[in-house]
Amino acid sequence: MSAQLLTLVSSTSSNSLTIKYNRLIDSAQTAYLFGHQEKAANCYHDAFKISLKILQQPSANRVSINRMVEVCNYCFDHCPVFNDSDDDCFLETAADTLIKLVQSQRELKIRKKALDGLKSIACLACELVRFNQSIRCQVIIDQYVKLESTHARYLSH
Repeated sequence: MSAQLLTLVSSTSSNSLTIKYNRLIDSAQTAYLFGHQEKAANCYHDAFKISLKILQQPSANRVSINRMVEVCNYCFDHCPVFNDSDDDCFLETAADTLIKLVQSQRELKIRKKALDGLKSIACLACELVRFNQSIRCQVIIDQYVKLESTHARYLSH
């Protein structure tokens, strides 16, 4: 029985979003190692999209939140620098999703973890505010500060 489970987890034909995410992260790291920065950035961006899908599912858990923070760190380090005129900002998307989790009726430990994840995203946004005075990233920071002040006491139990 356990041998079958292991085979399923390592199967290359699996449609699991988590397995796809892990493969993209591995591909990105390999591409970066061999000097293919554009391919690495594309893989990290695709991994971000998958992580977002996982986080938006009702079954999302603390690992899903950790995965989102992890991929945001990868995107921050390896993707082109965000500009306020860009259509898509992974930090905004991640922050919006985490804010919804904090404000949801989910169990306390998920909401607490989402607030911690949002703090990590706000720290990355802070770096972009320092680097290019990003107004959109300042909004992320302001949202975190407001949310933390209103929800921290409820989530501290």
